[in-house]
Amino acid sequence: AFVSFIFANIIMLIVYQQMYGSLSVYLRDSHGINPQGYGFLMSTSAVTVIFFQFWLTRNIKHRPPFLMMAFGTIFYAIGFLLFGFFTTFVLFALNIVIITIGEMIVVPTSQALVAGFAPEEMRGRYMAIAGLSWAIPSTLGPGLAGYIMDNYNPNLVWYIGGALCGVSVLAYYFLHL
Repeated sequence: AFVSFIFANIIMLIVYQQMYGSLSVYLRDSHGINPQGYGFLMSTSAVTVIFFQFWLTRNIKHRPPFLMMAFGTIFYAIGFLLFGFFTTFVLFALNIVIITIGEMIVVPTSQALVAGFAPEEMRGRYMAIAGLSWAIPSTLGPGLAGYIMDNYNPNLVWYIGGALCGVSVLAYYFLHL
């Protein structure tokens, strides 16, 4: 189950990592949004976390973790997919809020899942593998997205991203069963 969880994480995180690399290039090249606009969008994410993280964490901590992973990843799927359809700055900010809601569900839940999987004497090893599930997408994702944006319709990055998140949602759901 842990290995399946890691693979589902890698698929989902390939998409999530696009927010910190490909998104700024996409917004600049496809929609004329300057770096300050991208910075504002990232600030929108931070403000959302400040106002809602503690409340949201209290409300999800007793729910089934794999269902919460699926639920949070649905927010990722919606938010990233809509980047391919939306064209205005206000709607991009809405996407960031949607993605951030997913992040506030996924990140603490995934950390708790990893700790729960690990026998106490091996917790460090399990956490290291979970950290690797962030490093692989950080390595692969930007290059793949750049290739797509350079050679095809740039919106395709976000359509594929929504589909990949959908795959992760299904994986997390089946891990719950």
